[in-house]
This record gives sequence, structure tokens and C-alpha cells, in this order.
Amino acid sequence: MAIDQLVNFLSELPNNKELIKAIRVAATANDIAEIASKFGYNFTGDELKAASKEKIAGVKIKKQDTSPSYSFGESGIDPNERNYRSGN
Repeated sequence: MAIDQLVNFLSELPNNKELIKAIRVAATANDIAEIASKFGYNFTGDELKAASKEKIAGVKIKKQDTSPSYSFGESGIDPNERNYRSGN
């Protein structure tokens, strides 16, 4: 695992506005790892996720809930939709 790369990346993050701006649009750990590689850091999304389970001195990793906030039925159609038309 590239723990030293992760620690360096996470340590620089609060002080690097360009890096913060770049990862704000990231949706996954793999996206963050890809962006970080453009800044010279070498780690994978899986390594980032694994590091979030470890205690790293001076670093706090928060997980973000990205689960959908809508409740569609099995058909993928919102049963409360006013313009709902059945397939009949």
C-alpha cells in the first residue's frame, strides 16, 4: 500500500486550493486517486478506502453517504409521479 503517498496527499489537501477544487467533483475513491495522480501522488481508490479504516496520525478521513435519496419502485418509475402512465 502506498500509505506514505496517501499521508502526503491528505496532509497537503487542506493547504492546496487547486487540489481541493479538483477533488470536490470526485464521486468515488477511484476518481480521487485519478485526480491525485495528476498532482504526483500514486495510490488507488481501494488503497484510499482501506486507509479510511486505519488510524493515520494527523489525518481524518470521512466517508460520504452517496446512497440515492429517492424511492423508485422496481419499475424505476416514481409511484407518486402525477404524470405516470401505465404501459397498458
